Amino acid sequence: MKNAAMPETNQGKSQPVLTAAENLAWRRAQGLLKEFPAPKTIIFAPQGSLAKHALRRHRAKRITGFHGDFHLFNKTEIGLSSNFGIGAPVIAALTDEFGALGVVQFVLIGLAGGLQASLSAGSLVVSTSALRGEGVSRHYLPASETVSASIDLVRGISTVLDNQGVVYASGPTWTTDAPYREERQLVLKHQHDNLLAVDMEAAALLAVADSLGLSAVALYSIADTLSDGRWQMCADMRLPEKGLVRLFESVFEHLTS
Repeated sequence: MKNAAMPETNQGKSQPVLTAAENLAWRRAQGLLKEFPAPKTIIFAPQGSLAKHALRRHRAKRITGFHGDFHLFNKTEIGLSSNFGIGAPVIAALTDEFGALGVVQFVLIGLAGGLQASLSAGSLVVSTSALRGEGVSRHYLPASETVSASIDLVRGISTVLDNQGVVYASGPTWTTDAPYREERQLVLKHQHDNLLAVDMEAAALLAVADSLGLSAVALYSIADTLSDGRWQMCADMRLPEKGLVRLFESVFEHLTS
């Protein structure tokens, strides 16, 4: 005799068991997360060197209750999320949680691998869209090859970079979960298709933000290159770290102007 199947409602199929808002409410109930005004914007800084620079350069208050470190910059509507690791799952979860908190836009500033021969260590990239080579974005958006960044954020940050005379590349990038499985044939194809860089977070960030009706963009400083199917690591990490700082200060100027 077959077991009777439990009936599933449409609501049961579409609703997650746990939402970011429910998780935040639980943390507050446990005293792990205090009430505070949500910032308008979150800047994600996966690299510790950039977070240290940002907190030395701009005064901020630390807020506990989130994965990694979270700070609110004084007299601004900007938060800094850092020290959370790397990869699509963590950036997706944090974006979902900050979205539930009331944040409306996100800027990721991180390191990436250059796919074009014109990009070298410290070159700057503004990602206008991301090829969805990771697994998280399919849980937030219907199937498609790419997900786009916020046009307004891309334009605003690009304008600041232009006004400062900063050289940068703007265009599509590729997000992957598997840095040790970036196959040569695929790298060459993406290079031929004019993708600028490969990263591990952009597609997830953009997909979660898009699904919530929020804005997001990813910006990168090149740390290694894969053009022509050959991997070369930067010999001097001060170059890409300087690029991160330049991007951060440009973003901060755009957000506070």
